[in-house]
Amino acid sequence: MSYDFYKFEKGFHRRAEDSLWPSLPSGIDIFRAKKMLKKLLFALSFLLFTISLRAQLVSYELLETYTPEDIVNMMDDLGVPAGLIVPEYTVNYYRVFYNTPYLHMDSLVQASGAIAVPQSAGCEFPIAAYHHGTQAKRMSGASTRNGGQWEVGMIFASTGYTVTMVDNLGLGFADPRVPIHPYIHEFSAGHTSVDMLRSCRMMADSLGFELNGQLFLFGYSQGGYDTMATQKTIEELYADEFTVTASAPMSGPYDLVEAQVDLIISEEVYPTPGYLPYLVMAYQSIYNNLYDDVSEFLIPPYDETVPDLFFSGENSIGFINDFCPPVPNDIVVDSVFNAFLTMPDHPLRENLRDNHLLEWIPEAPVYLLYCKGDDQVSYLNSENAYDSWTAGGAPNITKYDLGDKDHNGCALFCFLNGKTYFDSFRIACDGGMLSTDDMADFEPSIYPNPGQGIFNISGMTERFHLSFFDMQGKEVHAESNSTSFDLSHLPPGSYFCNIIGESGRSFTEKLIITD
Repeated sequence: MSYDFYKFEKGFHRRAEDSLWPSLPSGIDIFRAKKMLKKLLFALSFLLFTISLRAQLVSYELLETYTPEDIVNMMDDLGVPAGLIVPEYTVNYYRVFYNTPYLHMDSLVQASGAIAVPQSAGCEFPIAAYHHGTQAKRMSGASTRNGGQWEVGMIFASTGYTVTMVDNLGLGFADPRVPIHPYIHEFSAGHTSVDMLRSCRMMADSLGFELNGQLFLFGYSQGGYDTMATQKTIEELYADEFTVTASAPMSGPYDLVEAQVDLIISEEVYPTPGYLPYLVMAYQSIYNNLYDDVSEFLIPPYDETVPDLFFSGENSIGFINDFCPPVPNDIVVDSVFNAFLTMPDHPLRENLRDNHLLEWIPEAPVYLLYCKGDDQVSYLNSENAYDSWTAGGAPNITKYDLGDKDHNGCALFCFLNGKTYFDSFRIACDGGMLSTDDMADFEPSIYPNPGQGIFNISGMTERFHLSFFDMQGKEVHAESNSTSFDLSHLPPGSYFCNIIGESGRSFTEKLIITD
């Protein structure tokens, strides 16, 4: 019996007996009624137990132990200045296999991923569930430690988070029953992450590491979408089992009805044209409603070359992009594209609506991070999500535009600011806790940027401290509460500015000093 099912079953019996016992008719044999009630509850709990088997932890193994010094070197290789994030804990890194549903609750498959566990005797840590960006190469993911992105989870873990990292179905050590990763699919994304969280709790019971009950969700690009799919899955289906403390979705395609449709129909050159055929073939594998043969949807020669690039599992999305036309919809048969343009009930539009996230209203705090300069995932996804969720009554939604950086350049700043946001909620080992109100009034802006040495800061409503780091992570300047500061003594180049308010809120920006 799994850890979570055991707790759920005990609560189920208690709640059922409390609600049913007083309603028994008068004059009934109490002893016989009680036995019948217990039999009924046992039968129902057995049914729940069989359902819970989908979350069964299959196996785990310790792959490696990383010291703080190892993680500093990892950050250096990634170009993350060590001064911005200081690793505190040695981290044990586990590969994990577990069961999760694929297309519906009864379609169980095996999934893989990894869990990074910080080491500290007697200290309880929160869980942070990390969701990676778009990947197409099968053996690239947290369980394989190939292809990057898993290092993000390691860095978070080294500062005091137990980090779960899904490979996603069809990736990592993929179950052969999943022919292609179900890309941008709410059901599988949410359940793959939830069942990894269950596996983490079961491992905690087995290995003896402590969890403090807090749960944070984050991810970038596709991982931003998966973050919100996970929060939706938890809040709609598993609120008795998990409570999301806060989430930080970053530059994700949440709006599949407007923002992403606009991208599909655009005639502009797009840097990652492989996303569209990935989506089409993934949805065909899920819904089986787009074509009988791929040549009915993709024009020659792409109908023969592109599917093999995806289904082989041997190619990265960057490699596949080079084999796609630079305008994404140029890969689509004209009659199909025209039907998509004119038919509101076109099957692809229906599939997109089925996975659209803006009609649901989040309950836990959400910190939407994005860049208006994003060239791959339109910033309108985040702004439309903010508008829709706040209009629907979401209690705590904040958006933060990190400027004109492109998709790749935006990522680091999303992670840095997302981590600071989580830190403001986190219960420390000593039981202390920073607190934060809505982040909307904390919107610092540094200008001019680039600049020749004299800079200004606006948007601060509290006392604050400024720290400046060079690209090697060395602190080169610091001052407090100055709305104008002089960095002309520093050589031209790129720097990181970290702004920390007295409330504990923080903001990190890249600053460029010119000649």
